[in-house]
Amino acid sequence: MVEPSPVCCDELKQNRRFSSRRRRPRFAVMHTTKAVIREVMTWAADHLDEDLAVEVLARRAGYSTPYFSRAFAAVVGESPASWVLSKRVERAAGRLTSEGSRVVDVALDCGFNDVTTFARAFRRRTGLTPSAFRRARNGGETRPELVVAAERVRLDAFRLSGLAVDVHADPTGPAALWQRLMKLIAEREMEIALGAFRQVAFWQGDPEAAYTCVAGFVHEGDAPPPLPFVSIDIPAATCRRFLVDDGGQRIGLAYEMIFDTLLPQLRDRPAGNFVCELPRADGRDGVEIWLPVTGEPAR
Repeated sequence: MVEPSPVCCDELKQNRRFSSRRRRPRFAVMHTTKAVIREVMTWAADHLDEDLAVEVLARRAGYSTPYFSRAFAAVVGESPASWVLSKRVERAAGRLTSEGSRVVDVALDCGFNDVTTFARAFRRRTGLTPSAFRRARNGGETRPELVVAAERVRLDAFRLSGLAVDVHADPTGPAALWQRLMKLIAEREMEIALGAFRQVAFWQGDPEAAYTCVAGFVHEGDAPPPLPFVSIDIPAATCRRFLVDDGGQRIGLAYEMIFDTLLPQLRDRPAGNFVCELPRADGRDGVEIWLPVTGEPAR
């Protein structure tokens, strides 16, 4: 067995003493990590509308993603994703209480990709939908249950003939359209069954900003309708049918309830760029709203 020389031993001891002087105590490392994590949290709280994936936060901290995730959980007590979601919901709750912004605008401004994801996360964290939370904080008003969710149904393709109007800031457009339509039908002595009437709204982009409304009736045959009627072909679609007990001026409340509450509860996602309204098949006052959704109806 070869014995190390005295010179090698002395050099090894010096290297160990030098290494021990350079090694930072564990509590100092943790102190530095906490400071970095807090700094990242402060930055993220000011940028909730941006991409805050864990990789982005880790890059901001200068750490690898796995190390940052472990360190964040040790310091904060929850994962980075969970913390970001809580902060986004917290900001959204404040905006819903203090502002009159649309729910979809609050969702996007707080970093959610769409209103359905936002409503689901908000309900999971607060126990209320965004609209219900806003009402509870602004006087505790309750909304009448004017919408009943029905089963998924199949909408067959049809041709709609009638009058059209582009709706922007004026919400009275569809009502005026129906008045003109019924006047023209009476003047021409046309016989249209009640169940044949339809109203279809279709859009490009944000339907709350602008859409085209067509009020008319199902047109059979290939002959073009008389002027000033126009015709559009509505494609077949899988729809969720909602029964509205009352229409008129409360139809806006019905749509808000459908998009803010019922669709997230039903785990449905809108599909397509149109929605169809027609008289209730049971003869009651109100309308049926047929909204295209993803998936297929039950057989």
